[in-house]
Formats: sequence, structure tokens, C-alpha cells
Amino acid sequence: MSGQTRVMQTTSEDGQLNSLQKEIHHLREMIEVLRTELENSRLERDHAVHQAVADAGVENQQLRSTINALRDELEKVRFDESEHINQAVAATSDEIAQLKATIDALRHELEAQRLDNHARASQEHAAANDQIHQLRATVKALRRQLEQHDAG
Repeated sequence: MSGQTRVMQTTSEDGQLNSLQKEIHHLREMIEVLRTELENSRLERDHAVHQAVADAGVENQQLRSTINALRDELEKVRFDESEHINQAVAATSDEIAQLKATIDALRHELEAQRLDNHARASQEHAAANDQIHQLRATVKALRRQLEQHDAG
């Protein structure tokens, strides 16, 4: 082999080595880029997962708040309804008591009127009997006078 061939071979080998080193360098850069992209992808995914968990937590808290608010409102409606029913029952009970009192008062008044009517009827009957006795006595006295007048 001659010196020139050897220089060419060395130059050729140096060119190949240089080319391989460039390719290795290029591959390392690509690996670094891909590694960075993968890491960024993982970070984005982790961020998305954390964001989804946070959003779900917020939504969960909102739903719990809504449930509690609806539960409170339902309890208030039930309480108001119960209060309304109790007031209606109380009002009805009061009205029933007033009606019973009115019935008792009317019953007593009716009984008093009946007793008064009975007493009045008894008085009128006694007065009529007295008047009849007086009229009979008057008739008797007038007959005697008439008989004395006819006899005398």
C-alpha cells in the first residue's frame, strides 16, 4: 500500500468517523429532544390529571353544597308545612271550641226559654183558673141577687 492510499484510507476513515460522530451527536440531540418532549408530555398529563382531580373536587364540593342547600330548603319547607298544619289544626280546634260553646249557650238559652214558657203558661193557666173562679163567684152572686130580687 502506498502512502497516498494510506492517507486516503485514513482520510476516508476519518471522514467516516467524523460522519459517525456527527450522526451520534445528531442522535444524542434527537434523544435529548425526545426525552424533553416525553418529560413535557408527562408534565402536561400530570397537570391535566391534577387539574381534572381539582375540577372534580370543586364540582364535588359544589354538589355537596347544593345537596346541603336543597336539604336545608326541604327541611324548611317541611317545617313551614308542619307549622301551617299545626296552625290550621289550632284554628280548627279553636273554631270547634267556639262552636261547642255557642251550642251550649244556645242550649241553655233554649232550656231557659222553655222553662220561662212553661212558667208563663202555668201562670196564665193559674190566672185563667182564678178568673174562672171569680167569674163563677160573680155568676153565683148575681144569681143570688136575682133570686133575692125575684123572691122579694
